[in-house]
Amino acid sequence: MTDSPNPNAIPLWLLEEAGRRLGKLVPPEAVSHFLNAQREVVLGITALLEHGNPPASTSSRGRRVPTTQVRSRRPRRVIVD
Repeated sequence: MTDSPNPNAIPLWLLEEAGRRLGKLVPPEAVSHFLNAQREVVLGITALLEHGNPPASTSSRGRRVPTTQVRSRRPRRVIVD
């Protein structure tokens, strides 16, 4: 057995074993669909982890809470000595 070049890759033996075990219980089309969906989930999680930005929490999504102060969209002028 050789090591895969990608450390995040799913080992082939694991996919083969999952296919063999699922093949006894469910139709082959369902097994194929399940393995493809599993691969997509793993790739999605890997992409999120490699990107480095966690998803926004539910409190930071949506509309902002209104503030009592009115803010202008223009930046403040800073006087430099």
